Amino acid sequence: MIPVRWLVGQRQLGLSVAGGAAGLDREIGWAHSIELADPRRWLCGGELLLTTGLRLPRPDGRYLRRLADAGVAALGFGIGLSHAVIPPELLAAADELALPVLEVPLPTPFAAIVRTVTDRLAEQEYDGVVRASRALPRMTRAALRGGPAAVVRSLAATTGSDVLLCDPKGTVLAAHPPAAATRPLHDDLTTACRNAGTTYTRAGTHGVLTVHRVGPALLVLAAARALAPVDHLLIGHAVSLIAMEQEGPLGLRETRNELSSLVLSLLLDGNLDAAKAERYLQLTGLPGDEFVVLAIRGPFPALPDHPHVTVARDGYTVVVLADDLVVDRWEPGGAVGLARASAVSGLADAVREAEVAAGVAQAQRKPLVEFATLAGRVLSGHPETRAVLDALAESRFRPLAGTDLVASLQAFLEHHGQWEAASAALGVHRHTLRSRMERIEGLLGVDLGSAQVRAELLLSLTAWRGSGLGGDG
Repeated sequence: MIPVRWLVGQRQLGLSVAGGAAGLDREIGWAHSIELADPRRWLCGGELLLTTGLRLPRPDGRYLRRLADAGVAALGFGIGLSHAVIPPELLAAADELALPVLEVPLPTPFAAIVRTVTDRLAEQEYDGVVRASRALPRMTRAALRGGPAAVVRSLAATTGSDVLLCDPKGTVLAAHPPAAATRPLHDDLTTACRNAGTTYTRAGTHGVLTVHRVGPALLVLAAARALAPVDHLLIGHAVSLIAMEQEGPLGLRETRNELSSLVLSLLLDGNLDAAKAERYLQLTGLPGDEFVVLAIRGPFPALPDHPHVTVARDGYTVVVLADDLVVDRWEPGGAVGLARASAVSGLADAVREAEVAAGVAQAQRKPLVEFATLAGRVLSGHPETRAVLDALAESRFRPLAGTDLVASLQAFLEHHGQWEAASAALGVHRHTLRSRMERIEGLLGVDLGSAQVRAELLLSLTAWRGSGLGGDG
């Protein structure tokens, strides 16, 4: 399709916009000349219609409304023969309908305009063939590496559309972009399942939606524009690849999953460098460079058909995913810790962080805790380090129990040993605070001038007061 705006920009034709400028983004699918007063029965929509007004001694708004009803993209009006200028009634209707009317000067033959349109359409068709020839192998490689979810991502990127793979009940198995998973599709999926054929298509004000049956699943594509032949070719290839994956040898998929787990285990144990691990993981089903890592304590429910690698590790089930889609829609059955990595080289650190978060989730009886939300609370939240802090606090702060010194010490530590800020927070004079700190140093046998001592005391004090042992100062 060719925007009317593009055609006006071909300066060699000498075209100018006489009316209906608001519709310059309308798209032209063909161009030809018709001199009939009512050509609707010979039109199918999307045409650039060319006329000299020979059969229209007094063209008015009714003529243009007939063209709009037939879906004409634009009207090219040749001047200098039957009409010296384009009738103003026609231009008024053009502005009202946002239907572009282009003035064609006498020296410009209609054949030149038709040739320009057909040549451009041929160029686009060739570009589509080239795009398909490049996209089809990429989509096939994606299927080999990442299964149906990778095919969904590849199809969405190639067609510029929202693509989902669902079961007949509407449960999303894969989607790209991830926001596409929230599309309301229930009615369309119900209609598609009732449809006797393999494809259901609905055109609306927001574009075109197609649903294709792929075995027990449904492949949904939502495009903001009419689909071109190359799009249908790409969709057909995607359907074939997903069907092959569904019907392919189970042993092949199991082997790929086992190899992915082995690669991840070797990486986490330090027996495989990140560069090699990245190549292997891409080949075995985990494309991408942004990862979500889950450490799961408890039952591990089956994940939807989505790229992931699973490995058992030190009492946890560790799962590495390519994005958040599954996590957002998945209800874990045990305590789960979540962390993120921006590269394969960061997966080992992310696994350790996820395990820490899982420990916190188990201790706090939460279904899922993300490591990033633990900033400032990791040590006090993790059961093992919390036990160490509690023991240290019990022995360290017992001399302060029942005194008015606990609040003063906490204010002093939280303000990094700054006398003015700490005394202002307590509402006392700084000399009073100095006197209290000297008493505390004597009772605890510490040097509060040491940053390391202050840091240890602050952690212990936080744990002590959180356990209910601390005085109220």
